[in-house]
Formats: sequence, C-alpha cells, structure tokens
Amino acid sequence: MPYISSDKNIRDFVQNILRSGQWEIVRHGKHVIIRHIAKGAKKTIVVPSTPSDPRTFANFRRDYFRYLRQHLIQTGWIQNNSIPEIDSPLAA
Repeated sequence: MPYISSDKNIRDFVQNILRSGQWEIVRHGKHVIIRHIAKGAKKTIVVPSTPSDPRTFANFRRDYFRYLRQHLIQTGWIQNNSIPEIDSPLAA
C-alpha cells in the first residue's frame, strides 16, 4: 500500500474505502487521488497528505459522505427525502 497520509484517521479511512473495491488510487504525487470506479461514477477525491488543520479529517469525511449520498440518489439506490413523513397524532 503506498503512502497515503500522515494523519492516522485519514489513512485508516482511505484504506477502508479502497478495500471496498469501489475506489482506486489514480495518482500518487504530492497528494493521493482516489477515483470512484462504480458504474456511472465520475468522482475523484484528493486525499490530504500532511494536514495541518485539526478539522481536516472531519472535512474530508464530510465531503466523501456528501458525494456518496449524491451518487446513491442519482443511481436510484436511495430517495432524496429531506424530511420523512411521520404519522403522528400530534402532527395535525
């Protein structure tokens, strides 16, 4: 496995993403770039290699899950219901 990041959380997260078989490493220069290789996917994500901001992992994870949700909506795996309907006697 090539060098991914100096941050342990980012490194473990990316290794888990790669183990899924749906992502691959495209380039390994100053930053690792991973690409989603599922059918209909066209997204690449740059992995922060030497993060100096403590929020880097949270931002990276947020961007990944935001893209993943968008991809699943576009492919029809999930529906975009921002507020689920709840049958409640108080909702009158």
